[in-house]
Amino acid sequence: MKTILIVDDDISVRTMMRIVLNTNGFETLEAENGSIALTLATERKPDLIISDVMMDNLNGFMLYELLRKETATRRIPMIFITGEAQKYGAWDSEKKVGYFQKPVSMHDLLNEVKKRLRVTRSIDDLKLNTRIERTR
Repeated sequence: MKTILIVDDDISVRTMMRIVLNTNGFETLEAENGSIALTLATERKPDLIISDVMMDNLNGFMLYELLRKETATRRIPMIFITGEAQKYGAWDSEKKVGYFQKPVSMHDLLNEVKKRLRVTRSIDDLKLNTRIERTR
């Protein structure tokens, strides 16, 4: 079962996402801010992180940068949920980052989660197969 870390300072947003993701077969972890998310991501290494951008303490972009500095967490894909998505177009070039404008369609978010997890798995499978071929 794939694990998704939901990071948002709004409990109603976290609850809605948790219900949708759990109903669709995902395990979820929750954090109310970036600091808690950083600890959870480091300890539990989720398969994907969905994070609000604008939060007190440690915002979504800062969380992203800190995760990318650590070997154990740098490959975790992220989806940002923000009311300001159009302002962050420069991040579109980052392949491991997706964006959704609030309010987000849970149907669209679920499709993006599935897509990102398939892509990450395919890349990891390719690397594993390459390592196996090299050892032969």
